[in-house]
Amino acid sequence: MSAIRFAAALIMAVVLVSPASAAVSDRGRDTEIQAPAVSPSDEPTGPLTIAPGSGADLIRMVERKLPGARVYDLNLTDEGAVPWFEVKAYRAGQVWSTMIDAATRRIVRSPDAKPASDLDPETQRDLGDFRRIKMKLSEAVVIAEQLGGGRAVSAGLHRGEDKLVFVVVVVSNGTLKEIIVEPDK
Repeated sequence: MSAIRFAAALIMAVVLVSPASAAVSDRGRDTEIQAPAVSPSDEPTGPLTIAPGSGADLIRMVERKLPGARVYDLNLTDEGAVPWFEVKAYRAGQVWSTMIDAATRRIVRSPDAKPASDLDPETQRDLGDFRRIKMKLSEAVVIAEQLGGGRAVSAGLHRGEDKLVFVVVVVSNGTLKEIIVEPDK
């Protein structure tokens, strides 16, 4: 996951979980964003509520729909009328993108495929490494949600210290937490 894309995911998650206060952990640096407090419920997001459930459930749903595929990216987006998750998977040289409505957890756009060779060289290299590791993104999300005490709104590959890691952003009580999970540890 590129730094720009990660920053966009964090900003999107902050916007969607407001009016709750949010803290963003960026590898040791905390930035606090203040807003009015809200009562506890299913991650309040102003007029929208993100449906309950784990980000890992969304990943598993896409992997069931695309037998043999491995999801490598989960991203909450609001480009359009309603917020949705974009879930990207790799299978047999193809990258598949699926849209899932954030409020209903239903697939709103079936998987689209494009050749992995159309991706930028950095993403192709990360996917090559991803195919060699055993841990699934859904497993990394479960670990991060347990550690962060919330639900994943973004998860994906990131190259840190020249090794591939999973970076998962979890929202819990209006707080964003970035959790890094090293695969196969």
